[in-house]
Amino acid sequence: MNIDTDSLVTFIIMWGIPTFMVFRAYIKMNTDDKKSAMSDFKSRHFISTIGFLLTGAFFAQIGALFSISIMKVMGIVLLVLSGFFSMLDMWKKSKIKSICILVLLSFVIFLNVT
Repeated sequence: MNIDTDSLVTFIIMWGIPTFMVFRAYIKMNTDDKKSAMSDFKSRHFISTIGFLLTGAFFAQIGALFSISIMKVMGIVLLVLSGFFSMLDMWKKSKIKSICILVLLSFVIFLNVT
């Protein structure tokens, strides 16, 4: 298991700063906003779109960082599921935007596979 120092620093910056900012904002919220945020995070819509996207990107990056191919594959599968669900969700509103989501996510998956 080889770890590239540059990749590790990029990983910490890319995932650490947003995580810290979200956690800090959540701590500053009042109780009603916290309950509303938690109910949004637990919704099926959020989990199937944004949740799969973030989890898939995290797994793919961890797999690439630690050279664990099964973790990278799991991340790519979650990215594909996220793209599919996001495309279906956006299809009701705008067909052009749903195709853009599919194209952009396909590009991200292509970059993760190579």
